Amino acid sequence: MRLLTICLLAGALAAPAAMAADYVATVKTVEGKVEVERGGDRLPAAPGFRIAEKDVVHTGPEATAGLTFTDNSLIALGPSSSFAVAGYSFNPTTNEGAFRSRLERGSLSARSGRLAKRGRDQMLVETPHTVLAVRGTRFLMRVAD
Repeated sequence: MRLLTICLLAGALAAPAAMAADYVATVKTVEGKVEVERGGDRLPAAPGFRIAEKDVVHTGPEATAGLTFTDNSLIALGPSSSFAVAGYSFNPTTNEGAFRSRLERGSLSARSGRLAKRGRDQMLVETPHTVLAVRGTRFLMRVAD
C-alpha cells in the first residue's frame, strides 16, 4: 500500500512539470479581443493564458497583447497582428535552444531574452518578405498590408 501511495505521489508531482514543458510563453497583458489559434480552435486569451509551440496569437483591430517567453523574451503585439510560434526550445541551465516565429501581419516590438544572447541564429522572426536574426537587442517590426 505504501509503494502504491509513493508511486501515485511521484506521478502527481511529475505531471505539473511535464505540463509546464508543453508551454513556451505566458500572456501577460491583453487589451481588446485577443485569440490564440491552437489545433484549429480559436481560444480567447487573457492574462495567465499559456502559449504552446505552434500556437498563433491574433489581435483584433484595436487590440494588443504582451507575451513573456520562458527565456525572458518579451513580445508585444500591436493591433490586427498575427504571430505564430513556429518552433521553440529552451534549456534554462545552459541557455541553449532556438526561437523561431512568424509575423504574418501587423506589428510587434520585442526585447530578446537569454536565447538570443547565445548566437545570431538562436532567435528568428520571419515575415512574408524577410527573416530577421536577433542577437541580444530590442526591435520593432511591422508587416505592411
